Amino acid sequence: MRRQTVKGQAGFTLIELLAVMAILGVLAALVAGTVVGLGNRSQSVRLDGDQTSISKAVNAFALEAFPEKFPIVAIGGGVTGNIAGIHEINFKTGLPQDPNKVFVPDFLSSLPDSSALVSWRMDTNSGNVFFAQDGSALIKPSNNRLDISVHPTTGSSSPSATSDYLLELSMAKDEAAPEIVKISIPAGYTLAGALASAGTLVGKLQVTLDTDNNVDPGQTIRFGGVVLTTSDPDQWVLVVDYNNYDSTGSATLSGGFRVKPANEATRVHTIDVVRPSSDSGGTLTLTIARGTDKEANKATEKWDMTLVGLATEKTQSYTVPSNSTSSEGGGVDANVSEANGFVPTGINVTSTSSITIIANPGKSAVFRWSAQEHSTIAPVVGDTLFFVVLPGSQGVLIK
Repeated sequence: MRRQTVKGQAGFTLIELLAVMAILGVLAALVAGTVVGLGNRSQSVRLDGDQTSISKAVNAFALEAFPEKFPIVAIGGGVTGNIAGIHEINFKTGLPQDPNKVFVPDFLSSLPDSSALVSWRMDTNSGNVFFAQDGSALIKPSNNRLDISVHPTTGSSSPSATSDYLLELSMAKDEAAPEIVKISIPAGYTLAGALASAGTLVGKLQVTLDTDNNVDPGQTIRFGGVVLTTSDPDQWVLVVDYNNYDSTGSATLSGGFRVKPANEATRVHTIDVVRPSSDSGGTLTLTIARGTDKEANKATEKWDMTLVGLATEKTQSYTVPSNSTSSEGGGVDANVSEANGFVPTGINVTSTSSITIIANPGKSAVFRWSAQEHSTIAPVVGDTLFFVVLPGSQGVLIK
């Protein structure tokens, strides 16, 4: 007969109990991460999975419904800021011909855990199912694109050590506008290795509003801005003069026509700079001052921002105006034309020295930049912002 040991009768030792408690703590943290950690990779995977499941269930519901119906929340007409066809999903919707057959659980087995953190929505015009921040306007999700390219110097077929870089951000009308754009710079680049003095011009911007704009409908509108260094070596500013613009149809508009309200003629957006090194990447994080703008783009827009490889320091720096100006005249002094883009003028400056802003890596390779975006309707849980990948042509060939 097998003899029972004292240890077998005593159960767990203290060390074993502590080990079990530690394991349970780790498992609890992992479970909490899938629910609360909205910004991490595991939660992104969870949301992607829920999006696929909900989309399939919505299609199945619509196919069986007679007359055709989507499982959505009805909205009254004339709601400011909402786009026609965008609705929240109603998980308790019953079939028209059989109200006892309900979207959850008859088409979708259970209510997704993610619905406690985000608002699940549907575009009835396209059938697209997506998620957004609870309480945000019912508009289309962002479908923006960012292309990054290097500009060889004149007469050269390949980039020089300090070529300019063009960042082209394309946005569609009635879609969620960007709030934060985070651009990752590959390791090996040098970014403002020697810090420029405050007020040095390190970039320029030209914005194009397509003919679907509501300022001068049927005409293309262009305006511009400048990228300047500040007294903080880790922050630049993008100063945009919205009301100094031209139109393809009626030259410079005046009177009551403005792209932005008079007290928002000039806006100062911030660019936080984390410099790359030889073995680690860096970032440029553009935070856009939304002002009184609503969540959606009011036109098809394109932002062309050029960051210069080599900047010129000035004896008299450009002056950064305040966020709110009393009139357009207090904005950035600028001329905008289709021929030459945005050109700062009218400031008496004298060149003192050249300073490298961007230097390409000193080896031949394809350097893969990348970008992600937090839009106006993207979820925020606690202090965590949800970002999505910003697609585009972002690989740079250096030879």
